[in-house]
Amino acid sequence: MNVDHLAITGREMWLEMRKQDVTASTIGALFNAHPYTTPLKLYAEKRGTEFVLEDNKVMRRGRWMEPAVRKAVEELRPEWKLVEPGEYLRCPELKIGATPDFYIKGDPRGKGILQAKTVAPSVYARDWAGGEEVPLWIILQAVTEAMLAKADFIVVAALVVDAHNMDCVIHEMDRNPGAEDKIKKAVETFWQSVELGIEPDPDFAKDADVIKAMWRSEEPTNEVDLSGNNRIPALLEQRALLKEQIKANEATLEAIDAEIKFEMKDAAVATGINGWRVTYKTSHYKEYTVKERDTRVLRVTDQRGK
Repeated sequence: MNVDHLAITGREMWLEMRKQDVTASTIGALFNAHPYTTPLKLYAEKRGTEFVLEDNKVMRRGRWMEPAVRKAVEELRPEWKLVEPGEYLRCPELKIGATPDFYIKGDPRGKGILQAKTVAPSVYARDWAGGEEVPLWIILQAVTEAMLAKADFIVVAALVVDAHNMDCVIHEMDRNPGAEDKIKKAVETFWQSVELGIEPDPDFAKDADVIKAMWRSEEPTNEVDLSGNNRIPALLEQRALLKEQIKANEATLEAIDAEIKFEMKDAAVATGINGWRVTYKTSHYKEYTVKERDTRVLRVTDQRGK
């Protein structure tokens, strides 16, 4: 496997390089194991659909706490020297890429890669079985990085971010040629599907935003004949029922709020209710203007009675 080692000189350049590959951080999507990226989203990205990369608290936590993971690992394993690679690894033939967090030196086994993760305690208990196992998507990420880096061993370090009980758990793994072969085969099949335009099946519970992004605008003269689709009428009926339930629940909620407000009258705070805190205070909202935009709107009209 020929691997290019490309120096990362800036974030924009790094993001641009990643567009041409299936990266280690999203490889789990090919195995339906990724918590954030679905097979359809990965397919849409590589077919040219633009997604807005929005920063969030989880991403910021990862960036801010990565040096803390390094510090924790260096204290726990003082024989290791951790080195920031500062490079993007890619195999042009397979179009796979990776950006390892750290290389490990000073171990008798040879060169290692360290995948640094920060995890909330609740997520650690749920997805990591309290430290008994590493989530599959992270294993796939680390295996891909080790494969491209030609490393001798793999380490995943999880820093459990608890203000009162901080802990760092180190998981060590050997290279896994069988897993590497499965990854290469999955990537090869994926790129064949992208080239042929074969879409993965959507996960409608997760892919709503992906579907909107794939078809942001319509062809005004296009119509689709769904007369042979037996599922759509059932979905429309279920949709109508849910809309009625939502409407009824909103009316009930409004009546409950009105009764609570009546009991509070001009009081700002209600006391004496065990287990509940209730306030009724004035809030100020600044004036703002919504930017002009165009968006597609799904409208369903019930004409069954006509």
